[in-house]
Amino acid sequence: MHFQDIAAPTADASLIMSHPLSIEHDLHSAMAGGGLGDGAFNALALRVFKHQFDNNTAYQNHCKALGVAPENLTHWHEIPAVTTDAFKFVECPLVTFPIGQTQKTFLTSGTTSELKGCHHFPSLDLYDRSITASWQELALPRPENSIFLTPEPGHAPHSSLSHMMGVLSDTHSRKSIWAVDASGRLDMESITAAVTGNRPVALLGTALAYLHLFEQLTHPLTLPPGSWAMETGGYKGTMRQLEKGDLYRMFTNKLGLAPDSIINEYSMTELSSQFYTRGLAHPHTGPSWTRVRVINPFTETDALAGEPGHLVIYDLANLHSVMAIRTQDLASRSGADLADGRNAFTLLGRDPSALPRGCSRAADHQLRPS
Repeated sequence: MHFQDIAAPTADASLIMSHPLSIEHDLHSAMAGGGLGDGAFNALALRVFKHQFDNNTAYQNHCKALGVAPENLTHWHEIPAVTTDAFKFVECPLVTFPIGQTQKTFLTSGTTSELKGCHHFPSLDLYDRSITASWQELALPRPENSIFLTPEPGHAPHSSLSHMMGVLSDTHSRKSIWAVDASGRLDMESITAAVTGNRPVALLGTALAYLHLFEQLTHPLTLPPGSWAMETGGYKGTMRQLEKGDLYRMFTNKLGLAPDSIINEYSMTELSSQFYTRGLAHPHTGPSWTRVRVINPFTETDALAGEPGHLVIYDLANLHSVMAIRTQDLASRSGADLADGRNAFTLLGRDPSALPRGCSRAADHQLRPS
């Protein structure tokens, strides 16, 4: 099936085509076949919305309150988004399937006293496929000789980040070292031993994990030629602040990595797909089964080119929950991004009025040396 040429379904056809197995099959095909063009994305997004409206009671109530129903929409821009806080309402979970059929739940990070967001899945087939297909579609380097600065999945079963690292390890790595032990501490001996030799290494972890690594190094490590790193997460709620340029200078000084050898990943527990950028001063780009908007928080309309606003992400891989997520992050889009319809944005940071969150905060105290 050639997804670039799919026309929007008719009302009668959508009643048949909105079945989740049919949609998931088409999503798998799109991920395997080079992705979705604008027309194909719009058609599939409308099918996903109808499925979620029909089967996700909490989301349907939200849409009805806004006066929105599937028969009234013609474009994915019109699909209502929910905030990330909506995933915290345990009594009305955002699912399109019986909650008893949940096979996996990822939880947002936070302290033990906080109400955490829950993202439930009846299967991780589509979720895992989104990870590997994004890596291929966005031409990211394969982490063949990997050092993961996160707990391995078995030690963090509710962490979407650890699960993602596990998928990359299983599908791309010839050799993987999990350098955060069961107690949450960095295994400095394993890290030092792993980077000695001629084979390029890939380091993958949170920004805070790298900060702890840099602080605990007694002398700089020179990584083999061709090595690279991926970092994700921030510092909110940890009482630490470091500009991205300062962090990347530490990568250079401590590991010998130039900024263009460093990939930043942007995602969250409430999403099933990730966005990536390389080096400094470049926008994040997502796979073709996602789209982004930057909206004025007061008017709810699209922000002008270069104007900051709240980032809204449409992720078709969120088939079993809600595809449209309004984040509490600030972003902007360039005139070129808007003119070309590119799936890209420039991340500006966390809305200062938002509550702290993120995978980095949960691990901060654990990564400190004893």
